Amino acid sequence: MLVTLANFKDLMVLFEVLGITLMDANYVMDETLGTTSFNIGDNIKVGEKKEFSFIFNNVTTVFLDMYLEVCSSADLRFSMALCDEEKSFRQSRREKAMQGIKKLLGPTNSMNAPQSVREVPTIAILGSGGGFRAMVGFAGVIKALMESGVFDCATYIAGLSGSTWYMSTLYSHPDFPKKGPGEINKELMESVSYSPMYLLTPLRIRRYIEALWKKKRSGQPVTFTDVFGMLIGETLIQNRMNSKMSEMKDKINDGFCPMPLFTCLHVKPDVSELMFADWVEFSPYEIGMAKYGTFMHPAIFGSKFFMGTVVKKYEENPLHFLMGVWGSAFSILFNRVLGVTSSNNQSSTTMEEELAQIQAKHLIGNDSSDSDDESQPKEDRIGSEAADMEEEIQRNNQDSWVQRMLKTLFSDTALFNTREGRAGKVHNFMLGLNLNTSYPLSPLCDFVTQEEEDEEVVTDPDEFERIYEPLDVKSKKIHVVDSGLTFNLPYPLILRPQRAIDLIISFDFSARPSDSSPPFKELLLAEKWARMNKLPFPKIDTKVFDREGLKECYIFKPKNPMTEKDCPTIIHFVLANINFRHYKAPGVKRESEKEMENVDFDIFDDADSPYSTFNFQYSNKAFTLLHDLMEFNTLNNIELIKDAIIESIKYRRQNPSRCSVSLSDVEYRRLKKSLSFDGLQSRRKRHAAEEQHKPM
Repeated sequence: MLVTLANFKDLMVLFEVLGITLMDANYVMDETLGTTSFNIGDNIKVGEKKEFSFIFNNVTTVFLDMYLEVCSSADLRFSMALCDEEKSFRQSRREKAMQGIKKLLGPTNSMNAPQSVREVPTIAILGSGGGFRAMVGFAGVIKALMESGVFDCATYIAGLSGSTWYMSTLYSHPDFPKKGPGEINKELMESVSYSPMYLLTPLRIRRYIEALWKKKRSGQPVTFTDVFGMLIGETLIQNRMNSKMSEMKDKINDGFCPMPLFTCLHVKPDVSELMFADWVEFSPYEIGMAKYGTFMHPAIFGSKFFMGTVVKKYEENPLHFLMGVWGSAFSILFNRVLGVTSSNNQSSTTMEEELAQIQAKHLIGNDSSDSDDESQPKEDRIGSEAADMEEEIQRNNQDSWVQRMLKTLFSDTALFNTREGRAGKVHNFMLGLNLNTSYPLSPLCDFVTQEEEDEEVVTDPDEFERIYEPLDVKSKKIHVVDSGLTFNLPYPLILRPQRAIDLIISFDFSARPSDSSPPFKELLLAEKWARMNKLPFPKIDTKVFDREGLKECYIFKPKNPMTEKDCPTIIHFVLANINFRHYKAPGVKRESEKEMENVDFDIFDDADSPYSTFNFQYSNKAFTLLHDLMEFNTLNNIELIKDAIIESIKYRRQNPSRCSVSLSDVEYRRLKKSLSFDGLQSRRKRHAAEEQHKPM
């Protein structure tokens, strides 16, 4: 066998002896054919290109063209600061937000509007996970925020899992923002009115397999998340499957729209994601992990890196692949999504209960190959809720044609009968780097009050126990999964101190045991995460539920804004049908029978509710009810949002350096704190001396 590999560019040398491994690529596991070594210093000089031959196991000869170069710059950006593009966006967006706030508040509130860009608060809109329930609910929210004018006041919009699917649909739409959510949401309604099963036609499956095989042959890892991403993409962005996330910057250049932020987790195979997870953030400008201060352009995410430099570049991942990663929790229980099952199991657990039991080890298989699916005992396999499909499989007791075609790519692995190997996988962009043992997410961590640090937020001691551990820089690949597996709100993205958020408008579509259950579980986890990372966060007073009961939204503020200068205000919307049952619009009661029809519904208490986390087909009626419910809830609380914006402007006016993390501001605060301490010590010494000299 003769193999020629040409043009080794940007070869980074950690040791003088280079190890070379020859592998035979297979569907299931790449087979190692042999290894050898190459002494770099004795054989090639910097700037020189030579051909060398290597013999493996005295049988195979491989010829390599090798080129040695000293890289003067890295492809990773190492910094805790925002990138230059985001800084420029913020400047432009602040001007737009100032005009948006003035328009929202109106002429009667002109004195409360910002008088300069320095007084403009930075506002973030957040959407939680929750599958299509979150996506449809967030669609109604954004329609309300845009038509009311609040959307024009926001700087960021951040999503997780299901909410990212709506953001992807919106920001990848060629006519957005000229065409608003009102029209785009109608298109979305039609897209989700069909079962995902209709996508699994022989022609489409063949196209999927060809694309995945092409990706695998190029040297990139392929997992079931790739398949899931294709199905989500075909459902939601079917006419723009070649869209890239970096193209969204055209929507936000010049600050025309809020900047979208997406997220997933990096997890370890042997550690629960509740104990360890690194949050990965995605924007049209950069992808990276703030914990380590490492960022890259979206075009090179997934490429092969060594010591911060790309050694093999691939095409930018399509948006649908990222959509699969952002919502990859659903790829584990994909049988639930399709409504198919193993014939040997009739599970009685709910979908939400199964999702809550998912751990990183359920997602990740052996890292030695690109295909990680492993077999699993029959008793652990996933059940179904579609009786007709179950009966068919029981009768035939054999793989469907869909499974057989997919197994062409994944060989004999039990693709539909295992949770193993479903995580997304990419090349480790931090391979070969040296990491510090501590990572200060916040340059203002020295100024967090003792009261904040000592407050106990969540009782489980194992939560986030190992979040300070570093990523494995020796691993060639990393696993990326749905962020909802740790907690279901994307607060880490907008709690970065460099983003200096004043007001957070959060929408939580997470599943609850019942409609009357307290809606703070995910928010409390976000609070604990913030405390552990010494990031300012308002105290979440859960007793408000006992005092005021279930409401459409709750507001949490810093106890003392004058001392907690960097703490944001949070408006927390929950999924609840309260006033919508009686009002068709804020302040306008329902009167006719037609207006009262179908609106008296529950989200979680109704056993036949279409709003299960794993329902991926919404009738027009189900879509409209949930969409209109969240549109109403948002509009019904616009005045509360206005009041919070006015209050944030006052905070800015009184504290011009509020939420600022410039070096000058940090040094000023540190000096002020030091002088305050020294002054206190001097007064104490002077008082002690005076006491000593007092006559007895």
